[in-house]
Amino acid sequence: MWAAFVRQFAAYAITRRGKKLFALMGVLALCFGAALLIDMRFYVSASFVTLLAGFSGVAYVIQHVKIKRLEHQRLLLKAEAARQRAMVAQARLERIDNAKSALQGAMVGAVGFVTHNVNVVANEAVLAVVESAEAVERAYRRAATMVETNARAGLVYASRGWRSLKS
Repeated sequence: MWAAFVRQFAAYAITRRGKKLFALMGVLALCFGAALLIDMRFYVSASFVTLLAGFSGVAYVIQHVKIKRLEHQRLLLKAEAARQRAMVAQARLERIDNAKSALQGAMVGAVGFVTHNVNVVANEAVLAVVESAEAVERAYRRAATMVETNARAGLVYASRGWRSLKS
């Protein structure tokens, strides 16, 4: 059980917050020790511990102020970097919007060109189909005429052959 407690204590002691807390506890322990020494009338030892506690307290306050100032400067740098990133992102979005509008204009022109060409090709195809239909109709008439002519010729030959068989 004590091993787990010591592990947790050591893990907390190596963090920044743990170091601050234990430094403050050390300063308070020195103050408490100075108060006990004064109470026991060990004035020389009490004055030494009091000076030590005072210097430790001043050092703690100075360190605390220095850390807060560094944190504030770091936050200012982060804010400046975030502002810079926002400006870069805004410029990027503007460039993208310009490119989109240019591309959209080009696409409208290209679609108009393609639509016109498709209409021309469709009209040509309709004319070709009409001409093809007329050609097919002419070919059908020609074939029907040829079949009718051949059928008549066949009938004529058959009737002549029949007549020759009768006579």
